[in-house]
Amino acid sequence: MSSFRRILVGWDGSTDARQALRVALGLGAQVDAEVVALAVLKARSHAEAADQATEETLESRREVMHEMATQTSHTTVASAARVRYEVIQADDATSAFDTYVREHGFDLVIVGRHGLDRALRPHIGGVSEHQVRQGSCPVMVVGTD
Repeated sequence: MSSFRRILVGWDGSTDARQALRVALGLGAQVDAEVVALAVLKARSHAEAADQATEETLESRREVMHEMATQTSHTTVASAARVRYEVIQADDATSAFDTYVREHGFDLVIVGRHGLDRALRPHIGGVSEHQVRQGSCPVMVVGTD
């Protein structure tokens, strides 16, 4: 029996996030774990009109959830995995992601690695790095290279 019952995967639409979602779905299907794909959208500024910001936020959430669901449907394990999609808003994605992990009791976090540093070497992204260094549960970092 696996100790992984709840798996959180970070979603930002990047190639590495897509790979992280595929890995999470495969593992989730293998060990019968719930997989939650979480996207953190940038919070709207207070200067924007409330009605317009609300409408744009709802549309952004729908687009992100559709993108995650479309990616899931392209995997061979999609029907075997229990997956749920969540979209939250925050000014700081790293803090919001970390809080979500802690408040919802995940056993494993799977995140994508993305970006290049000045020496053109792969480096770990901000949310990923924070989870690796200070996360409250095991973390798997997935890259496409």
